Amino acid sequence: MRVSFLLDENIAAPLADKLAKAGHDVERVVAVSELGEGVDDVAIRRYAVEHDRLIVTSDDDFVQMSVDSHSGVFYVPDQSLETHELYHIIQRVVEVYPDRDAMKAVTYITTDWL
Repeated sequence: MRVSFLLDENIAAPLADKLAKAGHDVERVVAVSELGEGVDDVAIRRYAVEHDRLIVTSDDDFVQMSVDSHSGVFYVPDQSLETHELYHIIQRVVEVYPDRDAMKAVTYITTDWL
């Protein structure tokens, strides 16, 4: 399944390249003209909803938001995970679900998926 992702600024840039090479549509918050570095979470959420993008973040504020207020979150609680580990975990999660509608509103991206 191809997924449209929006990577928060706290997610390493090389992950965007890996996900894009795997066929996903990927944008980074810092590279989107309407967003940029230091933008608030509300603007990120709004942009993700408008563009049907799943947010990848280490910011737990997104976990605490109402599930109706965003288009899906992959939450990375362990910021020490290497890019290749994050990539493999995300790919595994995407493989498990038949489509975006089947995904949970918030998915914890941890090594438990491996």
